[in-house]
Amino acid sequence: MKKIKKIWINHDCFFNLTSSFIKTFYKSSAFVFLALSGCSIQDYKAAPLPLYMQESKPAAVDALPTNALPVEKSAVLAPSETLAEPKEFTLNQAVQAALKSDPRISAALENISQAEADLITAGLIPNPQINTDVQLMPLNRPFTVNRQGGPPQFDFNVAMPIDWFLFGKRAAAVASGEQGVEAASADFANTVRLRISATIAAFYDVLEMQAMLGVAHENQSNLARMEKIILNRVALGGVGTIEADRIKLSIFSGHREIHARELDLASALNRLRALLGIEGNIPIKVKGTLEVDTPVKPIESEAAFKWAEENRPDLNALRRQLDKADADINLQESKAYPQVAPTIGYSRQFQQQAIGFPDANSWMAGVNVSVPIFDRNQGNIAKAKSVKNQTRFNLQAQLVDLRAEIDQAVKTFASSYQFLTNDDPGQLEAAKNVRDKITQAYELGGKTLIEVLDAQRTYLETYRVHISGRSGYWHSLNQLNAAIGKEILR
Repeated sequence: MKKIKKIWINHDCFFNLTSSFIKTFYKSSAFVFLALSGCSIQDYKAAPLPLYMQESKPAAVDALPTNALPVEKSAVLAPSETLAEPKEFTLNQAVQAALKSDPRISAALENISQAEADLITAGLIPNPQINTDVQLMPLNRPFTVNRQGGPPQFDFNVAMPIDWFLFGKRAAAVASGEQGVEAASADFANTVRLRISATIAAFYDVLEMQAMLGVAHENQSNLARMEKIILNRVALGGVGTIEADRIKLSIFSGHREIHARELDLASALNRLRALLGIEGNIPIKVKGTLEVDTPVKPIESEAAFKWAEENRPDLNALRRQLDKADADINLQESKAYPQVAPTIGYSRQFQQQAIGFPDANSWMAGVNVSVPIFDRNQGNIAKAKSVKNQTRFNLQAQLVDLRAEIDQAVKTFASSYQFLTNDDPGQLEAAKNVRDKITQAYELGGKTLIEVLDAQRTYLETYRVHISGRSGYWHSLNQLNAAIGKEILR
């Protein structure tokens, strides 16, 4: 029993020593870790990019832009807000509501947070490794001077990797992480550009559909007035009942036109509601006009392309991805260097009982070094170089697509400008005068119903072309600005 008790006492001693050395280690090395903490990566924010349609640059791309355009607080709808009356949006209010409430923009913003988190991980210093053990413990009999064994030994070793500092592995990882934040910020700016452009296009779609619906109602009112005239003439015996039947058919066709335009308007409003991030069946309407006071003159394709090269955030994103690819190659090449971890340790040998000598303390020092003979990170280095080539090709392809996009946008805007300034003026007024004169002549018996309906149809088509021309002007202007990446035309 005494021998067993001594063994347990030795075991307790081992555990007490382990605990005490761990505590002593943390206390004595607190200053060292405090000094190393100064090497930790500081908060890194990407250089702010000018967002599309935003004059003032944000301090940092860590929040949705809120000062891009003037907007009333009541213009932004909460997801749970319900309104008895439809909420009216101006163009500026619609753009701001999309920036604040569109979940796709919020989702794109999370990519920056993830890139910043990767940067934090890249800048962290490796943790030290602690190894403790108890060796040469008696198994089936106690150790004595007469029956020697062991002696039992307690070891406590600490290893700290330093290859991250010797070979610049941490610095290369931080450089790659910073380029990742830059690329994510540029991707976010491109998402904002696309969502704003889509919101503006949807806004003018609603205005166009509202105008088209108004034209359909006006046409129906004119047909109803003609029906009264025809019924009076039939009652007086001036025309046959066939003309009354013919105008009824036109009225039925006008009803179908109104229903079709109402459906088009509802579809346009739903698209706008989705871009505004409005949940639920909240009624909305827009406030604006398709009229153009002073048309903006077209610009040259080459000038627009140069502006786009400077301002398009998707190009900036690819350029920063190319910089990140270079940083990744350096990172993978640095990982090919050996892993180095100096080790320092303490040992306590319990010799008194085992071999009759006094217990002894000792220390050790060493270095663990990997030998990169076979695995020198060849695969990851080759992959990083391939990613760089792929990114460079994508940038070249994007520039080719951009030139085609700019050329098409410039020509579309020039065509809209040409129609607005040369082809459209006076057509609507002329068609209206023709319709009114033929209608008056029909009342006096000088024209046939076919001529009246033909004049009405001509006026209707001219009015639709008039609306489409102005809507096309605003759509093409917005498309060209979005293609450039900056609001050049106003």
